[in-house]
Amino acid sequence: MSDNAQLIEEMRWQLKQIEDRKAENQRLLAGIAGGNHTTVVSPDRSVTVLAGPGGVVSEVRLAPEAMRFDAVTLSRTITAAIRDAVAAGGRLAQQSQPPQPQSPRPQPPPPPRRRPTSADDDEPYDTVFDV
Repeated sequence: MSDNAQLIEEMRWQLKQIEDRKAENQRLLAGIAGGNHTTVVSPDRSVTVLAGPGGVVSEVRLAPEAMRFDAVTLSRTITAAIRDAVAAGGRLAQQSQPPQPQSPRPQPPPPPRRRPTSADDDEPYDTVFDV
């Protein structure tokens, strides 16, 4: 009987984990759909595309009227709306980017290191080995 009780507790724990992940996913999706997004509607209002910063398409909606189009017309309408949404999302990302911090000035390279000369050195100083 204790094995059944343990199994039930394990299943309750797993269900809680699933519910927590579901709540987190819904929170993330609400953030995606909520802020800093742009909506593009096709001229005939049959296709709506939602895109976020950087032009990431998060949703494509078709109105019931869109199903009356032939496949070629519908695909062209969807493609055009997606292109417009991606471009608008790209502009949105450029507008919302914080200013980039300036990188520090590069340090000047250290002076070249010379091999110490000794009085016993009988080779000339300016050879290819004296780097």
